Amino acid sequence: MLLRDAGDGSLLPALEHLHGKLTYLVGRVSLSQRQGMSPQDDTLQFLTTCSDAHFLDAVEYILQSDAHMCLGGRQEDVVTRLNEFLSIDDLTYFVTKQVWEPWQSDDFRSSQRIRLLEESKVIPKDSQVIHETAIEPALQLLRQPEFRYANTEFMVALEDYRHRKFGDCVTKCNASYESVMKVICGQKRFGYSEGDSTAKLLRTIMAQTQMEGFWETPLMVVGTLRNKLSSAHGAGENAKVVPEHVARYAMNMTASAIVFLHDQAYSGK
Repeated sequence: MLLRDAGDGSLLPALEHLHGKLTYLVGRVSLSQRQGMSPQDDTLQFLTTCSDAHFLDAVEYILQSDAHMCLGGRQEDVVTRLNEFLSIDDLTYFVTKQVWEPWQSDDFRSSQRIRLLEESKVIPKDSQVIHETAIEPALQLLRQPEFRYANTEFMVALEDYRHRKFGDCVTKCNASYESVMKVICGQKRFGYSEGDSTAKLLRTIMAQTQMEGFWETPLMVVGTLRNKLSSAHGAGENAKVVPEHVARYAMNMTASAIVFLHDQAYSGK
């Protein structure tokens, strides 16, 4: 109904667009595998019976920039309403808005343009409180241009979690954490090497910002989880299995640690 209203009363363009995307996703021409159905009816039938994962994929597809005609230019409003729906039913997901950045054209025909930096994504939401105090502040921070690569790594971690790739999620969480610390060290001229470990980067920031030693243990949790549980190192004789609740903990801890270290490093600005 939301897509219908965004499309000025017609759902057909959105369904046709989704059909093209979803057939590639599932690897077959007919989504519902029923004969004689139009692409629009085939999409509707699929969306009422598919897995949660594929349904969330469809939500992302319809919010991407190449689907803007289906939403009548109301992409941001649709995201807002989707999050209202998710919140009302207390569902564990949140839809991010597209992120745009100013862009200077090189062709001299336009002095200032904007370009898409990040598409809308469906990300996990552990709880409203954690989302508002940890995940969302971290996302806002990471969208600053200097943290672009750390943002990409964290968004991939959230996507891995949604797709139940929990070991990869933990690995990407720590990669984002390290990237943030390297940016902080570079901007504040703390001195570091690209090959520095999580522990060494953390100790550098702690020393330069005069943090007390007891902070090292909680702020090293993300790195410890990566070293002990993630897929970043070979499993050896025993396979490493990361449970869902551990990956969720890693995500929340990463977001909190990123915001904390950033605030600590720049508090004296």
